[in-house]
Amino acid sequence: MIAHNKKEIIKSQIEQLSSIHNISMDSITIVDNHSSDNLCDFLVSQSRLNYIICDDKIENYSLILNTCISEFVNTQNDILILDPDSFLLPETLKKLSSALNPDNGIYAVCPQNILDISNDIHSFSAALNYVNNTDVSKINLFKIIKPEINTILLSHKLLSEHTLFDSQIISDELCLTDFCINNILNDQFTYMADNVYQYYIGNHNSYYSPTNRNCDLAYIRQKWHMNYINTIPSSNLISMINEPIDKELNVLEIGCDCGATLLAIQALYPNSTLYGIEINPISAEIASHIASVKTANIEESVATIMKEKLDLENIKFDYILFGDVLEHLHNPSKVIHNCRHILKKKGKIISSIPNLMHFTVLHELINGNFHYTDTGLLDKTHIHFFTYNEIIKMYEENDFNVINTVASNVTPMLSKKDSEFIDALTKLSSHKSDIQFKAFQYITLAEIKDT
Repeated sequence: MIAHNKKEIIKSQIEQLSSIHNISMDSITIVDNHSSDNLCDFLVSQSRLNYIICDDKIENYSLILNTCISEFVNTQNDILILDPDSFLLPETLKKLSSALNPDNGIYAVCPQNILDISNDIHSFSAALNYVNNTDVSKINLFKIIKPEINTILLSHKLLSEHTLFDSQIISDELCLTDFCINNILNDQFTYMADNVYQYYIGNHNSYYSPTNRNCDLAYIRQKWHMNYINTIPSSNLISMINEPIDKELNVLEIGCDCGATLLAIQALYPNSTLYGIEINPISAEIASHIASVKTANIEESVATIMKEKLDLENIKFDYILFGDVLEHLHNPSKVIHNCRHILKKKGKIISSIPNLMHFTVLHELINGNFHYTDTGLLDKTHIHFFTYNEIIKMYEENDFNVINTVASNVTPMLSKKDSEFIDALTKLSSHKSDIQFKAFQYITLAEIKDT
């Protein structure tokens, strides 16, 4: 465990690892990463515990991991990286160890966060009660890009076959992202184990500074030639697919990035056949280890892409996905029209599109400002801008019926000033719908019309 100002939590972790999981003290390594809560004094007082104290400054996360592995880990031992805020529930470590099977391609496994399973769990005792009263004997494994929580069991074979963590990366999140992406390129995936749980008490906020993260992002851009590495599947897009889990589906994602959404669809619909088109060649290479993915610009002829890029001249799709893609195209309407030729009868397009009518944009606009940013609603790479009406119009003009639209990322808490501004806009509008000023984006399901 690598901890910063987590003395009491570390004490609880050691106690539970010993009492619940029968882990000996000399198998545990704690790193005090420049804490100010006297964690170092506690570690020094423990006679059998392995520890490292970073007393000069907050140290590079990847360098700490590499040091711990070289100093304390036997080359034949598997390694658990445990987030200090993640408490393993009974049998979790045992189940993770049994699931790890590098001979069958399972080089890394991680548990689920039990808080994602039930909204009724608000304490560790409630989590224990859930595990003790629920059948959790059956374990299913499904591939992920990387864990959302920094808890992962790594096979010793994974660490012996390849270089360790990239010591140029400072922060925890991007260190593990880079590590997992490298492994995917070697077809060595991380697997999530369902019915195997951790109880997470953290808030996902890193103690590494924004300066550290900006340095990491600049390094990632240089190393991977990507502005960012997207490891989180789009639950908004996936939720629009409503099919029997055993149905054989053909799914194409346009702008699939590194394949996180395709991977999640594969877990939900194991009989699906997945395809992707991605303009960034490195992202496409990563995603190609997940699905049939090729590098292409979707604004080229769809027929040419299908025949020459994907070698799928006659295939038809049940679903085509556009996750935050259409706003980047020169002619999104033409692309939607061309998709008709590769959809099955009753085939569907699912898209997520930013909403230009968000009140924050309008607030700046009426004051004469339209500032482009690196990300967000006014991303400097956006070419087209959409409102709810324009989205509906685009689909209808290309012979699609919009059968479901969901306003996503609706601003939950508003200041009095913002509420009054939205009320004024709503009164001035013809639609009288305040949601159109609160929605950050729209998730749309559109079905091809019968011809």
